[in-house]
Amino acid sequence: MEQIAPDPHAVQVGSGPHRYQFVLRDTVSAAPAALRPFGLSHTAFDLPFVAAEKDVYQGITDAQGRTPVFAFEQAPPAQGWVLLERFGSGPYGERMQLKAGDGEGVGAMAYELVVCGKTPRLYRGVTTAEGDTAYVATSAIVNLLLFIDADSTSAGGDLPPGRIEPSDGQTALRRCRADAADPA
Repeated sequence: MEQIAPDPHAVQVGSGPHRYQFVLRDTVSAAPAALRPFGLSHTAFDLPFVAAEKDVYQGITDAQGRTPVFAFEQAPPAQGWVLLERFGSGPYGERMQLKAGDGEGVGAMAYELVVCGKTPRLYRGVTTAEGDTAYVATSAIVNLLLFIDADSTSAGGDLPPGRIEPSDGQTALRRCRADAADPA
């Protein structure tokens, strides 16, 4: 995530004199993540223009990977912004964070998130430098399963992040069924 000077011609969300705009970066290439779904939140400040319980604004970046301009009456704390690629949509959601034994985030780790909803879905990604996965948004409360590629020491693996393969639906279904059968 990169905070930039707000573009006066960009779409604006909210109102007030304090304006913020961000660039979502691809976790593998660090290039601007153009036309990608994203979730924006703040760890210490409720976004006044978000009514959902999770307090995460959901949008899509522009062709340069930029978010809309977010405007506030009161300035949010400078630290605490969380901008992540988003998988799915809806009022419910979570992000996961991989941490090492020392409490530091594990960046550049390949992972799969499985959404065990009515139709199981699978998302492949790479953690941010802070160890965050993509934000998973859903229309109902569901189980989320996280699988990491422990052999991966760098991003990427065999498939680019976010890519959906024809077999992913079957993989997600198998993993969700295994989770439901496991009483632990």
